Amino acid sequence: MPPIPANEAAFSFHDLTKVYRLYPSPGHRLVEILTGRRRHAEVRALDGVSGEVPRGSVVGLIGENGSGKSTLLKIFAGTTEATAGQVARSGRIASILELGSSFHPEVTGRRNVVLQAALMGLSRKEVDAAVPEIESFAELGDFFDRPVKTYSSGMSMRLAFAAATAVLPDTVILDEALAVGDGHFQKKCVDRIFDLKKSGRTILFCSHAMYYVSTLCDRVIWLNAGRVAGEGGAQDVVLQYERFLSRKESGTRPAAEAPAPLDPGKHGRFTSLRLVDAEGNDRASFAPREPWAVECQFEGDDPARPFHLHVSVGTRDQVTCFAADSRLDGAGPFSGQKSYRVRVSLPSLPLAKGEFVVNAYLVDDKALAIYDSRSDLSFHVDAEGWRSGLFEVEAVWERLE
Repeated sequence: MPPIPANEAAFSFHDLTKVYRLYPSPGHRLVEILTGRRRHAEVRALDGVSGEVPRGSVVGLIGENGSGKSTLLKIFAGTTEATAGQVARSGRIASILELGSSFHPEVTGRRNVVLQAALMGLSRKEVDAAVPEIESFAELGDFFDRPVKTYSSGMSMRLAFAAATAVLPDTVILDEALAVGDGHFQKKCVDRIFDLKKSGRTILFCSHAMYYVSTLCDRVIWLNAGRVAGEGGAQDVVLQYERFLSRKESGTRPAAEAPAPLDPGKHGRFTSLRLVDAEGNDRASFAPREPWAVECQFEGDDPARPFHLHVSVGTRDQVTCFAADSRLDGAGPFSGQKSYRVRVSLPSLPLAKGEFVVNAYLVDDKALAIYDSRSDLSFHVDAEGWRSGLFEVEAVWERLE
């Protein structure tokens, strides 16, 4: 791909605001036009967003659903207008905003490609040169000459990505472009994106996959409720965003209920469960490789009754990361007392980042009958730098002949 000069901003935008009007029914819209009385509710998708996208950069756009990402990309692409504010664009822009949304379903893939290229301003000679490249990249076979309405979502994705990136645009806007397709096609897409990046094209990349964002992008813009919540280097902003999601998740957890008195027919129960550091201080947040411990207090109905304790740590979607078991570890059973206080410690927490839940089980001497269980204790692991994966491991790298 021939390089392009990087001497100006691809996009500069100031105080962009987008307000959508929601009407209960089409009739309310007509009444509003005739009477001048407001019959709509307003949804502010963007609220005073300003910034700049340097030419030749790869900028990621992240945020929760409804934060305004797609609206901002549509304004950049020119498919919708801002309610207020200014945006300046430079060069030829190709976009993939919604899979196949710009394709005519009754027309073949080949004809749609020709129309798309013509709409982008390509000459007839440029269109003729681009179509074979698009056909080869999309790998649709005979479907390239069949109506788009017969395509699967993955096939529409292939055609849309091939058409958008093969016409050598100055800027490419990709909204979840790698979310559909098999591994082979995703690899082709990634290689094409890096080729565009090397040639100095500007890329706007929107995705919920933080691995893609942190790997592909130079800078990241984080939108929250229609406003810029963070902007800067990709690693730094992705880490800020993940911390925000963890804090939000922590704030929605229900408060733990006090344990009920031990019923006459119940053999044992937990009375307390807490996370502590190496000094025994209560903690709710840890760093990777930091000492970690959980203190379990429990009581039984008979001092002669033996207990075993099982403690596991998992993600909120119930993936177990590690577990400690007094029976398997040779630490139990616990007997001879009315109540117990047991600390399970790790000298070095192997978790890398994220929100985790502690699951504790009080069981019999055979570890089969469960007397009590708790899963209302959670903690957060916060790393200095962003990297994928649940665990932080000390890998040994060797290059072998």
